[in-house]
Amino acid sequence: MTNSENDDLKEVQREANTYEDEINLMDYLRVLWKWKYLIFLLTVLPALIVGITLLLLPRNYKVTYVYDVRATSVNDARAASVYDVRATSDLGGWNLNEKNYDMLLSRFYSEENLDKLIDKLQKNGLEKYVKQISNNSEQLEKLVKFEAVPPFLNLSKLNVTDPEQLNKIRSMKALLLNVTITGKSRKDIHKMSSVIQDNIEDIFPLYTVREQLSAYVKEYNNNLADIERNRFGLGQALNDINGILTGLKKVSIGITVEKQDNIVLQFNVGEQSQYLPLNYQIQAAEAKRIRLEGNIKANEEDYKYYKDLLDLNSKFFAELNNKLSSDYTVDQFKSFLTGLVDVYEKPQLKDYLNSYIRKIENTISASKPVTEKPRIYPIAKGTVKKSGIVFVVSLMIAVFAAFLSEGLKKSQARVL
Repeated sequence: MTNSENDDLKEVQREANTYEDEINLMDYLRVLWKWKYLIFLLTVLPALIVGITLLLLPRNYKVTYVYDVRATSVNDARAASVYDVRATSDLGGWNLNEKNYDMLLSRFYSEENLDKLIDKLQKNGLEKYVKQISNNSEQLEKLVKFEAVPPFLNLSKLNVTDPEQLNKIRSMKALLLNVTITGKSRKDIHKMSSVIQDNIEDIFPLYTVREQLSAYVKEYNNNLADIERNRFGLGQALNDINGILTGLKKVSIGITVEKQDNIVLQFNVGEQSQYLPLNYQIQAAEAKRIRLEGNIKANEEDYKYYKDLLDLNSKFFAELNNKLSSDYTVDQFKSFLTGLVDVYEKPQLKDYLNSYIRKIENTISASKPVTEKPRIYPIAKGTVKKSGIVFVVSLMIAVFAAFLSEGLKKSQARVL
């Protein structure tokens, strides 16, 4: 066979294939036209039903409260007590680093707090939300969402190995905290936001206060332990110096002052030997005894003061421990503290109490949102997008059903 004949054969085959493709395409179009009404119904009807359903469903609403959680400036602590050095750094702010943020979320979505919210929602006539979140913190997360601004970085996704940079990232603190509340109507949003706000602003700060009080109790216990541990050493040193003084004075008995200047005694300082006249040695020992007696007296005063602070902070801690399980608020705790001011007569305890009350006031002011009445926004239902997705999926199913039906009909016709 010549090359020209081969070319002619290939051309004929190409024309045959093209004709066959045209026939197949026409067959497909005929099938689609034949089942056009079924395809139309199976495509448009579901999308129409979804669209109408979404339009008829009640619209959800949301409101976002923004809290300024930046650390309070140290310069703002003008009324800090001179008896409590921590007052210059602990000013009642949120101190919202990543650890505290995670603790905030875990407390809010905890079973204990869930029970409080359920009780408040029931009292406000929001039974439908009670059923939604009852014993299910995941449903509560759909109603109330927290967002730290700027968001905390996920170290597992960062290619950072420098320890200094890692410490900086871990020590980053949020500047704002957004709390978004979702409800099924504007009326529900007002009630819901009131319940959530009261929970966050009036109750939640007390958990942080309780943790601080626990740390204070441990610190004062450590201070008392240090004083008790040093008490024996100071007492022993005083006994030693008193013994030395007694010996020196025995030497000086019956010796005139003029002669004492001629008496030189040796004493050791480390590995060196020094010599001083007798009367200088007596003066040095007397001065050391006075210092030791002053240290012992100061330690005893510190011991009494820290003991009073330990008792006072233990009383604060017990008050919160007993009341936090109920609807105890930070304002009620402040009233409790104010009532104690007249109970204590010691000026230093009154100063400490007044300083602590001011810190609680800072905590209250820091727990207020930037805008008291933020705007309530309707949540988009996504009607067009969802209806479009249903339309595309239904169209694919309808076309598949049309070709499947046509294929079954042809198979039955061949059998017959």
